[in-house]
Amino acid sequence: MNEKKRHRNTGYIHIPFNELDVFILTDGYFNIGNPQPILAPGIPQSLLLDELNRLYLPGTFYEAPINVMLIRQDDRVILVDTGEGYHDTENAGVLLHSLAAAGFEPEDITDILITHAHRDHVGGIVAADGSIVYPNARYHIARPELAFWMAPQPDFSRSRNPEGGRSGVGLVQKILMAIQHRMQVFEPGAELFSCIKTEAAPGHTPGHIVLTVVSGHLSVTNLVDVVHSPLLIAQPGWGTQWDVDFDAGVSTRNRLLERCCRNRTLIMAAHLPWPGIGYIGEHADRWQWIPQSYNAPFYFAL
Repeated sequence: MNEKKRHRNTGYIHIPFNELDVFILTDGYFNIGNPQPILAPGIPQSLLLDELNRLYLPGTFYEAPINVMLIRQDDRVILVDTGEGYHDTENAGVLLHSLAAAGFEPEDITDILITHAHRDHVGGIVAADGSIVYPNARYHIARPELAFWMAPQPDFSRSRNPEGGRSGVGLVQKILMAIQHRMQVFEPGAELFSCIKTEAAPGHTPGHIVLTVVSGHLSVTNLVDVVHSPLLIAQPGWGTQWDVDFDAGVSTRNRLLERCCRNRTLIMAAHLPWPGIGYIGEHADRWQWIPQSYNAPFYFAL
């Protein structure tokens, strides 16, 4: 991809957050073509097309953004996941340009919180030449997530696409081995940096976490990959082949959507429509995605 195209696809949102600053950065987007069978595996195509049409979503292709959260806390700069890196440069891999547009360099990142180890979340850790992209960062990962990926044979038997899951194991292990000397392991539920509360959200991966950023009366919950599309908010049981444990993913999705809707929780997610921040509403006995409104290209206030 040429540099002109890269810069055109970059962007960020800045959210003043009491004593913190929260940024949402784009790493671009991915395109998988037909939504099925990645989304809604096993669902009759006619039902899927009807639901996509109801939600004003395309029925012939599926494009999803890669939204990355960053938190600035005094001298600490915390990046939540790292995007695709060099592994997908057709439409993604632009996180470093978005960081620069927001005023950050790779050397500024002090901590990287790995929510889970799929390629579009850890691919940006190591450059194509094998160097570490964020030279000053410590890497934080949940113990069950690290244990799953570093097992001799990670178990994908509960996935709807076991072979697809296994195909990424070698790359993930290589990335995690490259940062093992910079890694700090935590238990799901731990509070990190005095401003981030983690929570186990298994299914997408065994150690997948969601996190809530808190400062004073403000909070935002990053659901990460609990949902990949407004489709899975409206139809959480339809699921995705990307979930390592399909049934656990459905259970976690239902639990968190119900809670976020009931509590009117401000959320973001890694693959909801850019910039991926808003609320879970309810209409006609279904949950629905309600984007947060903002009135300036790079900024909004809560």
